[in-house]
Amino acid sequence: MMRLAITSLRARLLLFLLGAIFAAALIQAGAAYRGTLAQTDQLYDAQLRSTALSLSDGNLQLNNTPLPVPGAPANSVDNLIIQIWTVDGVQLYRSASGRLLPDPVRLGFSTVQTGDATYRVYAMSTPLQVTQVAQDMRVRRLTARGLVLRSVGPTLVMAPILMLVVWWVVSLSLQPVERARTQLAMRQPDDLSPVSDDGLPDEILPLMQELNLLLERVRQAFASQQQFVGDAAHELRTPLAALQLQLQSLRRAADDATREQAIGRLGEGVARATRLIEQLLSMARHDGGAPHLQLAPTDLVQAVREAVSQALPQANAKRIDIALEGPDTTMVDGQADALVLLARNLLDNAIKYTPEEGSVHIAIVDTENSVSLIVDDTGPGIRPGERERVFDRFYRGADAGASGSGLGLALVRTLAGRHDATVMLEDAPGGGLRARVVFPSISK
Repeated sequence: MMRLAITSLRARLLLFLLGAIFAAALIQAGAAYRGTLAQTDQLYDAQLRSTALSLSDGNLQLNNTPLPVPGAPANSVDNLIIQIWTVDGVQLYRSASGRLLPDPVRLGFSTVQTGDATYRVYAMSTPLQVTQVAQDMRVRRLTARGLVLRSVGPTLVMAPILMLVVWWVVSLSLQPVERARTQLAMRQPDDLSPVSDDGLPDEILPLMQELNLLLERVRQAFASQQQFVGDAAHELRTPLAALQLQLQSLRRAADDATREQAIGRLGEGVARATRLIEQLLSMARHDGGAPHLQLAPTDLVQAVREAVSQALPQANAKRIDIALEGPDTTMVDGQADALVLLARNLLDNAIKYTPEEGSVHIAIVDTENSVSLIVDDTGPGIRPGERERVFDRFYRGADAGASGSGLGLALVRTLAGRHDATVMLEDAPGGGLRARVVFPSISK
């Protein structure tokens, strides 16, 4: 069975409100008909009884023609059947319609079916005669219907006016929604300002508020991406220019020693550019506009071990010792690849600023309320006034002794935020920098 789908809110409101009005009118009509019919039965029963009493005075004479009936209404021939007998069974009177009620006569009220009609009958007996008065039940039903129509009729007549009133009220209520729709339809693609929610119904207001929050998040994501693209283009210009110069130096090399030196510098430049591009891609993948990470219980110790294995060649080249201290397994809510990337950037930053033959110490501390990843190095550290700024993209301190892109710690903070973790920079015991990442503990 196919159902008519009504997608217009205005049409739905009109349909259901008018349907409710007509349903209420029908229920009212049904209840009024039943009540009116009961009252009509009482009134007509009283009329039958009164008519029978008025005809039982014993003054009627036998006659083959109808006699006037005292107290009977003028249209009694149409509405009433009257039959009068003597106590001996001699008929004294019958209605002009000629319709007869079946025998035997039951005293009092009764309902009799004869032919195609149903009659309400009242019979009474006196010492002189027996009087029987009957009325067609259709008269009562017609009377009740007429009364009900007079009661419900105004509602049916007012239905078109009610329809106009409901349409006007619904249209007036939906004007703020239409205004908001018009604002959105007329916007340019780059216009992400909030939509006005003045006058919106309480049912629509939360939806518009959520839409404005979404527009704000999209605006921030666009702004972040535009800034990121601009900064990335600026940062890539320097290593690419350096590669071009190193390539020119290689072409101009006069002897093998100079050529080998130029090749070494070119290789270092390619490595730096590759690392920068990798960090740019990682930052773009995990930036605020990226989809949320699907967090699940993940072993932080295993992620750190993977990061250490990736950083070992870089540490061995500078003869830096890396030590890992902590439990064999520590679970946090996270995503394995993102945790490896976070730990790898912490290690890269520590190894980069640790002098040759220095050391990097990694500790994982599991407490009741949190899990901390701590990375200590023996480098120069960061002055307290700059510790917040180093989390900005592409920022490098004025006294930074090693080359870098300035993306490592920014990426660490981004990844930590996506794990509901916090990053802090402190002084390491004995000198150097301590980077601490605090994860919320999994409920046990």
